[in-house]
Amino acid sequence: MAEYMTEQKRILKRILEDNADRAYTVEELMEKLRQSSGERAPGKSTVYRLITHLTEEGTVKKFLREGSRKFAYQIVMGEHCDCHLHLKCMDCGKLIHLDEDTSDELLGRVRDISNFSVNEEATVLFGKCSDCGERNKK
Repeated sequence: MAEYMTEQKRILKRILEDNADRAYTVEELMEKLRQSSGERAPGKSTVYRLITHLTEEGTVKKFLREGSRKFAYQIVMGEHCDCHLHLKCMDCGKLIHLDEDTSDELLGRVRDISNFSVNEEATVLFGKCSDCGERNKK
Protein backbone atom coordinates (compact mmCIF):
# COMPACT_ATOMS: atom_id res chain seq x y z
CA MET A 1 0.00 0.00 0.00
CA ALA A 2 1.37 3.41 -0.97
CA GLU A 3 2.08 5.84 1.83
CA TYR A 4 0.85 9.41 1.62
CA MET A 5 3.44 12.05 2.53
CA THR A 6 1.63 14.71 4.55
CA GLU A 7 3.03 18.22 4.93
CA GLN A 8 3.64 17.54 8.66
CA LYS A 9 5.58 14.35 7.89
CA ARG A 10 7.60 16.12 5.21
CA ILE A 11 8.53 18.92 7.67
CA LEU A 12 9.52 16.44 10.40
CA LYS A 13 11.60 14.30 8.03
CA ARG A 14 13.37 17.39 6.70
CA ILE A 15 14.35 18.42 10.26
CA LEU A 16 15.63 14.90 10.99
CA GLU A 17 17.51 14.66 7.67
CA ASP A 18 19.08 18.12 8.09
CA ASN A 19 20.30 17.04 11.53
CA ALA A 20 21.10 13.39 10.78
CA ASP A 21 24.10 13.43 13.09
CA ARG A 22 21.96 14.12 16.19
CA ALA A 23 19.21 12.43 18.17
CA TYR A 24 16.33 14.52 19.53
CA THR A 25 13.64 14.05 22.15
CA VAL A 26 10.11 14.90 21.05
CA GLU A 27 10.36 18.17 23.01
CA GLU A 28 13.59 19.08 21.21
CA LEU A 29 11.98 18.20 17.88
CA MET A 30 9.01 20.40 18.74
CA GLU A 31 11.34 23.34 19.37
CA LYS A 32 13.22 22.73 16.09
CA LEU A 33 9.90 22.48 14.23
CA ARG A 34 8.63 25.73 15.74
CA GLN A 35 11.87 27.51 14.82
CA SER A 36 11.83 26.30 11.23
CA SER A 37 8.10 26.20 10.41
CA GLY A 38 6.37 28.55 12.82
CA GLU A 39 2.58 28.15 12.56
CA ARG A 40 2.93 25.29 10.05
CA ALA A 41 4.74 23.15 12.64
CA PRO A 42 2.83 19.99 13.56
CA GLY A 43 1.40 19.67 17.06
CA LYS A 44 2.90 17.46 19.75
CA SER A 45 0.40 14.61 19.32
CA THR A 46 1.08 14.60 15.56
CA VAL A 47 4.83 14.50 16.18
CA TYR A 48 4.39 11.55 18.57
CA ARG A 49 2.25 9.72 15.99
CA LEU A 50 4.66 10.44 13.13
CA ILE A 51 7.82 9.59 15.07
CA THR A 52 6.24 6.30 16.20
CA HIS A 53 5.39 5.47 12.60
CA LEU A 54 8.88 6.43 11.35
CA THR A 55 10.43 4.26 14.07
CA GLU A 56 8.21 1.29 13.24
CA GLU A 57 9.08 1.50 9.53
CA GLY A 58 12.82 1.67 10.35
CA THR A 59 13.42 5.21 9.08
CA VAL A 60 14.21 6.44 12.59
CA LYS A 61 16.10 4.77 15.46
CA LYS A 62 14.87 5.20 19.05
CA PHE A 63 17.35 5.49 21.93
CA LEU A 64 17.03 6.00 25.66
CA ARG A 65 18.74 9.36 26.33
CA GLU A 66 21.78 8.88 28.53
CA GLY A 67 21.15 9.88 32.14
CA SER A 68 17.39 10.34 31.68
CA ARG A 69 14.17 8.46 31.16
CA LYS A 70 13.42 10.13 27.83
CA PHE A 71 13.70 8.65 24.38
CA ALA A 72 15.63 10.36 21.60
CA TYR A 73 15.12 9.76 17.90
CA GLN A 74 17.57 9.86 15.01
CA ILE A 75 17.03 9.31 11.29
CA VAL A 76 18.81 6.36 9.72
CA MET A 77 19.41 7.84 6.22
CA GLY A 78 19.02 4.86 3.93
CA GLU A 79 20.92 2.20 5.83
CA HIS A 80 19.35 -1.27 6.10
CA CYS A 81 19.40 -1.18 9.87
CA ASP A 82 17.78 -4.53 10.49
CA CYS A 83 20.86 -6.35 9.17
CA HIS A 84 23.64 -4.92 11.32
CA LEU A 85 24.57 -3.56 14.73
CA HIS A 86 24.98 0.10 15.66
CA LEU A 87 27.42 2.02 17.83
CA LYS A 88 26.11 5.20 19.48
CA CYS A 89 28.42 7.83 20.96
CA MET A 90 27.13 8.97 24.34
CA ASP A 91 28.97 12.30 24.05
CA CYS A 92 28.19 13.65 20.58
CA GLY A 93 25.29 11.37 19.62
CA LYS A 94 26.97 10.06 16.46
CA LEU A 95 25.46 6.81 15.12
CA ILE A 96 27.87 4.37 13.49
CA HIS A 97 26.59 1.52 11.33
CA LEU A 98 28.74 -1.61 11.57
CA ASP A 99 28.97 -3.55 8.34
CA GLU A 100 27.03 -6.81 8.08
CA ASP A 101 30.12 -9.04 8.14
CA THR A 102 31.41 -7.49 11.37
CA SER A 103 27.92 -7.64 12.91
CA ASP A 104 27.52 -11.30 11.92
CA GLU A 105 30.93 -12.15 13.38
CA LEU A 106 30.15 -10.46 16.72
CA LEU A 107 26.68 -11.98 16.94
CA GLY A 108 28.09 -15.41 16.07
CA ARG A 109 30.56 -15.11 18.93
CA VAL A 110 27.76 -14.12 21.32
CA ARG A 111 25.75 -17.17 20.22
CA ASP A 112 28.79 -19.45 20.60
CA ILE A 113 29.64 -18.17 24.08
CA SER A 114 26.16 -17.89 25.57
CA ASN A 115 23.72 -19.64 23.22
CA PHE A 116 21.86 -16.32 23.18
CA SER A 117 20.18 -14.94 20.06
CA VAL A 118 20.46 -11.14 19.74
CA ASN A 119 17.83 -9.00 18.00
CA GLU A 120 19.97 -7.04 15.52
CA GLU A 121 17.14 -4.68 14.70
CA ALA A 122 16.95 -3.40 18.28
CA THR A 123 20.61 -3.57 19.27
CA VAL A 124 22.74 -0.48 19.86
CA LEU A 125 26.07 -0.51 21.68
CA PHE A 126 26.78 2.70 23.59
CA GLY A 127 30.21 4.20 24.18
CA LYS A 128 32.44 6.98 22.83
CA CYS A 129 33.46 7.55 19.22
CA SER A 130 37.12 8.06 18.36
CA ASP A 131 36.68 11.84 18.00
CA CYS A 132 35.19 12.22 21.50
CA GLY A 133 37.74 9.82 22.96
CA GLU A 134 40.57 11.95 21.54
CA ARG A 135 38.96 15.16 22.84
CA ASN A 136 38.72 13.68 26.33
CA LYS A 137 42.42 12.73 26.30
CA LYS A 138 43.46 16.36 25.73
